[in-house]
Amino acid sequence: MNPRHPSPSNCDICGAAQTLSLTIHNIRHRAHNCRYCTNCVLKQHPGLFCPLCFELHDDPLLPPHHRLMCVRCPSVAHRSCAFPSATNTSAAPALAFFCPTCLDANFNYFNLPDRKTGAVDVQSAKVLVAAARIAALSMSKAAAAARFDAERRAREAAVARKRAREALEHLAEILAREQAEQNERNGVVSAAAVEPRNCVVRPIHCH
Repeated sequence: MNPRHPSPSNCDICGAAQTLSLTIHNIRHRAHNCRYCTNCVLKQHPGLFCPLCFELHDDPLLPPHHRLMCVRCPSVAHRSCAFPSATNTSAAPALAFFCPTCLDANFNYFNLPDRKTGAVDVQSAKVLVAAARIAALSMSKAAAAARFDAERRAREAAVARKRAREALEHLAEILAREQAEQNERNGVVSAAAVEPRNCVVRPIHCH
């Protein structure tokens, strides 16, 4: 296999191969159709989910006192997840927050199932659901954008056809007018050609 063209069942970033225990997600990222493993989906979208509970941020306008932003990347965590014992999240200590991937470059969100039992731990299950939701949202947005673009192109094509039809009609009018003028000039010339001339008839005298 040509190494420049990875297998369609491999992750485009880390090269992980899809197996029964490792899912490769179809996802739209930066205007490209990609295939990412669960880990890479989350690592490429740090601002879309809480890295502690793995719930997606459905409300983009989450109040600042309810969230913690990583000082190194766009990752956003719930304060209630970072300080579960605090009764008032707004009163939680203002500490520098580092997401798991910024603390450890080799950190993996998804742990492969146990080889013997095939069981997936709770965290990995939440991670898999989060990655699947992110991939689904990205593809839904891509489909909506494609429909919008197709509708826009259809409107532009309709306008172009209308303009072309109007241009042809205008050209036909010009040609018809020129032909009428030409026929009128030819008619004047023809009339002049057949108009009888004034002749002088001289009587003939017989001797």
